[in-house]
Amino acid sequence: MFKLFKDRNFVVFWFGEMVSVIGDHISLIAFPWLVLQMTNSAALTGLVFAVQGIPRAALMLAGGAMVDRTSPRLVMIISNALRFFLVMFVAYMISQDTVDLTSVFLMAFTFGVADAFFYPASTSIIPRLVSRDQLQAGNAIVQTTMHLGMTLGPVIAGLIIAGEVNSIHHQADSAGVSAQAINSYEQDREGLARAFFVDGLTFALSFITLLFVKVRGLNEDEKPVAGTSLYGEIREAALWVWSIPAVRLGFVGMAVIHFFFMPMIFVGLPVWAKERFFEGAYVYGLVTASFGLGAFIGAIASGFLAGPKDENLVPTMFKLYVFSGSTLALIIFYDPYWWAMLLFFITGVFESFLYVHFTTWLQRITPSALLGRVMSILMLMSMGLLPIADAIMGFAIDWSLEATMIGSAAFLMLFCSLIAAHPLSRVVTARQG
Repeated sequence: MFKLFKDRNFVVFWFGEMVSVIGDHISLIAFPWLVLQMTNSAALTGLVFAVQGIPRAALMLAGGAMVDRTSPRLVMIISNALRFFLVMFVAYMISQDTVDLTSVFLMAFTFGVADAFFYPASTSIIPRLVSRDQLQAGNAIVQTTMHLGMTLGPVIAGLIIAGEVNSIHHQADSAGVSAQAINSYEQDREGLARAFFVDGLTFALSFITLLFVKVRGLNEDEKPVAGTSLYGEIREAALWVWSIPAVRLGFVGMAVIHFFFMPMIFVGLPVWAKERFFEGAYVYGLVTASFGLGAFIGAIASGFLAGPKDENLVPTMFKLYVFSGSTLALIIFYDPYWWAMLLFFITGVFESFLYVHFTTWLQRITPSALLGRVMSILMLMSMGLLPIADAIMGFAIDWSLEATMIGSAAFLMLFCSLIAAHPLSRVVTARQG
């Protein structure tokens, strides 16, 4: 795996993305915390995520087609430039105390447009940087970097926003102290501005490093057929995904998992931390960082250890996703922050390990001319339903945090068990006829 670090081109790309990923996970903590502190509403927090997700979902497939027509590097450069200006503007408005909910919604929508093109580009650039026999190592390094960012970013965000943390207590531990007084927007405003400013700097650095990265072009026989409509190009990729049962079930399964699991992370966990701990932003950062640390270890392991055989890959993934679903209920039944950190750490290890092998397998079997579009379909299935999920789950969490998280956990455990046991999850070649 470490042989790739002798490749200067790959190292330049890796360094820029490492810094950018850390920044991404700073804003991943800062953004929901900003909305939650401004409104004290889980429903509005979920709704802002929905506004960001709608253009991302609507344009994701077009983004994948654009990547196949042009270059993932070019698309990433343009997306990073746009996101730099957006994040810096948010930081400025917060620092001047001029930010309001309308401006947050507008920024979220524009950010979603940029994401729709960035995500399929970032997941399809590795085969343009490394040879096919280095794909597993390249994906392992990228996933390791991403999860290093998931480990460092949330902790940095919590420290930046909170400013100083002396101890971590449950709300009930100090009678007479109002949660509203402890976790107020005004108290966190300067820290939130700093967090978005740091995130903007990471986008700038990623933009600069990408200018020096060289990617392999497609051969003539790998390029999309000239004159094909955008709809035709997307349909071609969708038919390919549907033709392989294991890929089809894997994509559909991920859509359902992300519908029920990710809103609990982005909306449920902040509310859980805010309701149960004085230093809510810091606790939220610690729990998220624990997942990142586990995923970091899993990604490193994936670079050295073989994964399941192709026919066992999807069933194994969904067997372990049963445990992921259970964590949502387990932190409700027993809520010390160290317990949540332990559960998410374990989840991170196996999810990252298997995701590297799933992505590598998908990149290997996907025709080069379809790669951007196929990866955009994966991103769509993983993230496309999040706008609806965030809105629905936000209102559900406002009604009852405990019932929503326990109900989501129960459904995910049942659903993932069914996918893992389905015979078609082991069929890894296209069906004839």
